[in-house]
Amino acid sequence: MTTPNNLPGQRPPMFRPGIPSSQQQQQQQQPFRPVFHNRPPPPHLAQNSPGSNGPGAAARPPPPPFANQAPVVRPGFSPYRPPAQPIAQPSPPPPAPHQQMQPRPMHSMQQSPLPALQSLSLQHANQAPARSPSMASAAPLEAQMSNMQINSRPSGKTKRVYAQVPSIPVSSTQQQLPAPSQQQQQQYQQQQQSQNALPQSMGQQQPMSQLPQQPQLQQQQQQRVVNTPLGLPPRSGAKPRIDPNQIPSPVQIQVKDMAKYETPDAYYGTCDLQEPLPLASTHFRSLDQGNCNPHFMRSTLQTIPATADLIRDTGLPFGLVLQPLAQLHPDDAALPVVPLAARCSRCKAYINPWCKFTQGGQKFVCNLCEYENTVAPEDVCPCDISGRRMDAEQRPEFMLGSIEYDAPEEYWQDVEPKPLHWLIAIDVSRRAMERPVLGTLVQTLKHMLASGFPPFIKIGIMTFDTSVHFWHLKGEQATMMVVSDIDDVFVPMSAQDMFVDPTESRAVIEGLLDQLPGLFHTEHNVMPHAVFASAVQAAALALKSTGGKVSVFQSSLPSLGPGVLKNRDDPKIYGQEREKGLFQPQDTFYTQLGASCVQAGVSVDLWLIPALSTPYMDVATLGVLSALTGGDTHYLPDFDAQLHSVQFMHDFKHAIYREQGYRAALRVRCSNGLSVDDHYGNFHMSNATDLELANINADTTVGVALKHDGKLPENKPVYFQCALLYTTAQGQRRVRVHNLSLNVGATANPVFKLADLDTSLNFIIKRNITLTAKKSLNDLSYDMDQMAVKILTSYRKYCASGASAAQLILPESYKNLPLLFSSMKKSAIMRKDPTLNVDTRVYFFRKIKALSISGTIQFLYPKCVKLHTWFEEQGPLPLERLSYDRFDPAGIYWIQSHSALFVWIGANASPQLVEGMFGTSNRNEINPLMEQLPVIENSSINNQLRQIYYASTNDIPYLPRLQVIRHGMDLEVELSKVLVEDETFNQMSYVDYLCMIHKHIQTELEREKQDTVISSASYWAHRY
Repeated sequence: MTTPNNLPGQRPPMFRPGIPSSQQQQQQQQPFRPVFHNRPPPPHLAQNSPGSNGPGAAARPPPPPFANQAPVVRPGFSPYRPPAQPIAQPSPPPPAPHQQMQPRPMHSMQQSPLPALQSLSLQHANQAPARSPSMASAAPLEAQMSNMQINSRPSGKTKRVYAQVPSIPVSSTQQQLPAPSQQQQQQYQQQQQSQNALPQSMGQQQPMSQLPQQPQLQQQQQQRVVNTPLGLPPRSGAKPRIDPNQIPSPVQIQVKDMAKYETPDAYYGTCDLQEPLPLASTHFRSLDQGNCNPHFMRSTLQTIPATADLIRDTGLPFGLVLQPLAQLHPDDAALPVVPLAARCSRCKAYINPWCKFTQGGQKFVCNLCEYENTVAPEDVCPCDISGRRMDAEQRPEFMLGSIEYDAPEEYWQDVEPKPLHWLIAIDVSRRAMERPVLGTLVQTLKHMLASGFPPFIKIGIMTFDTSVHFWHLKGEQATMMVVSDIDDVFVPMSAQDMFVDPTESRAVIEGLLDQLPGLFHTEHNVMPHAVFASAVQAAALALKSTGGKVSVFQSSLPSLGPGVLKNRDDPKIYGQEREKGLFQPQDTFYTQLGASCVQAGVSVDLWLIPALSTPYMDVATLGVLSALTGGDTHYLPDFDAQLHSVQFMHDFKHAIYREQGYRAALRVRCSNGLSVDDHYGNFHMSNATDLELANINADTTVGVALKHDGKLPENKPVYFQCALLYTTAQGQRRVRVHNLSLNVGATANPVFKLADLDTSLNFIIKRNITLTAKKSLNDLSYDMDQMAVKILTSYRKYCASGASAAQLILPESYKNLPLLFSSMKKSAIMRKDPTLNVDTRVYFFRKIKALSISGTIQFLYPKCVKLHTWFEEQGPLPLERLSYDRFDPAGIYWIQSHSALFVWIGANASPQLVEGMFGTSNRNEINPLMEQLPVIENSSINNQLRQIYYASTNDIPYLPRLQVIRHGMDLEVELSKVLVEDETFNQMSYVDYLCMIHKHIQTELEREKQDTVISSASYWAHRY
């Protein structure tokens, strides 16, 4: 498809801010010189530059100011080609080897030479930024941009926005400039100190000059009333800001992508390699054309760099994100199941649409390793001249990028496939009874029994305190068998007596559920301890012959039997270098236990709900069981049955109703010249190539880092294949194969054009969480800043080198990188928050590390829907940016983050709309602690609102808890955590962070420019 912003033959023109049309010819004939507004030149120019105004230099009149003038088009200029009359500028550094134009492969001839540009021109009043050795030495935004304002050009082909320095009267010569008085200097310093400073890690304030503010600027700096969430300290209104409407926003991109792919007849063809992938947040249909559906496998780069040097120079992440059992769009075709087909005898890859047949169909060439294999005589079929079999249309494995094979008996791993067995292990100690967990679980299981379990599943129940209790569910009544030897547990009954069909044994199970709360009530329970590790060992033994999953409910730190843990929580070291030690397990016991569970094909889902008397659970140690076995970790530190029962029921049911399998092994294969470097996710590896997952489900996501083993040929694509061997929940052994073919690029332009930011963010988050074992959160935050500067600087150097240094040039594919990196630093996995204990932070590590690509985007930038607008206009859901300043007191907003669903009701919201949603027009009568939306009969507004709720929460693994916020009445602290464009938690706002990144890009470009000059001078000095 061709987007309006990138039509063939059209180029977005380049503009220079502040150049009046009357001076255009003069500007083209004279070299560009920086303007100094009533300020001395920078020290390095005053001392070292020939012809400067420093000591001993002749005075030079300053160039005429060009502020307060609208940007003017320079005719004939384009970033894609040199101007007709080039402007004299300092010589740029020599191009990298991969910048030279190379012949393009045939399959990419229609690729446009350069992606559309998104630029933000930040023309400062001072000279080029001073060099800085690190990100921590950046000057604060207020000092850099105190005189900045935005001028936006009328609509046209360009997307550029310019920040321009206001006009300051300048005398004809610098010698005649009056020196500021001491009183003026003191006033200026007081104004600078009154502004909010950036965090200490970003450096100290440095005023741009010692000149006082002009009267018209002082009026703009007056304090104003700023919207601040209730419960947070007020924000300063005196800070000068760039117009947020003129900077990139995910909302604009999401709306455009939804309009493109969510129409009734729209779909994405999987071999359309000239267009960017649909956004992960878009619900799009896909047509399998030989490449797999993007829901199953996506690459961070749609055009693969030909060399490792190109990857290093661009700074882009290089890898795959896999979700082998991902849920597809309802209109997408299901994967066909066929008998096992041929495999390559060298690399063991499965035959696929990209293999070519030769010698009349008697041999086929593997597309991955290029080995020629012999076709079995019974499978030989004539081929056409292109090497395509004549029966390809009747053989899905030769047509589709995704296929599922029936696995023969030799793939069974000595265990006969059986339907999924599910064991529920419940902590019934006295501490566990401090919260109503058991009662909520009983009600949830009863609801599931009434609505119907999946027909194939077998269920078993086990309880434990200081001993382990097995429940015999065969017969007319459940009976309990106790194992007291917690150091050497065993299973006292067979799997047939322990696991039953929930439909056939419903009466027995319901009878047991009715008895459990009374059997272990607090008044009769004197056992404060629970043998957690013994219970897990017993569950693994019970499931060893069948495989399956166990859901363990634990309410305290293990203090009895094997695997005893100590309380090592120390809030004093939060935010310090030693904090990373709390993110790791205490010892290797639970790591070894998790590995043994994987060998038995048993996954562990943890439900950690701490008792009131023992809030610390050591999620870092206990969570290893879930991380290694492919299970989920659920941590509910403030569990309240009245507030969390709906959320609990959803998450518990989703864990069993979603598509899943067990005893899984996964391997990724690549073309010659590429190899797998590392893996990120929740799994176990006993060798360097295969991922072992005791459970794999529709939400399981894995990151795969790739590397170059050599130079890739430019005239042929590269291939990737993901093969998953697993047992379905119905008890069938299958092999699911996903194939992906991508083009190769020798220059940075095509690599940047089709880079996938959504996939890259998921990949980066998985890698960063893995690195928490080695690096502190401060170091990871610094590395993210460096990565953003590296990527955007590389784009400037290799794709937009002709642009002015005052412009922030952002690639179209990565223009939201600064915002989403800023959001990541404000999230629960990285922010400095004294209310965030180590258990909660590690829980988010485990949770976010397992998220899908769409879940990651929702975590970093939740969707905010303007309900008041939608109810009036209908149509697509109108989205709003995540800033409190954008909330209209007369509006109602719906913000769905990964952990909470906020409904914000403005103080002046329409009473009719409020009554239609909640049944009352009086905001005082609305219950802010409601668990779910009320059902109001004969209210179309309420019906539509609940449809939105069910559609957005139906298939997600974690249900966000509903939180109703009445503007001016309820605290908005939790809401502020998702308003990622604002300044929160001592982290810069989006505008400030974007300007900081731009400052460092300028510094890096200046440093490289000077290094090039020095190296060139050294070369000529040695030569002569």
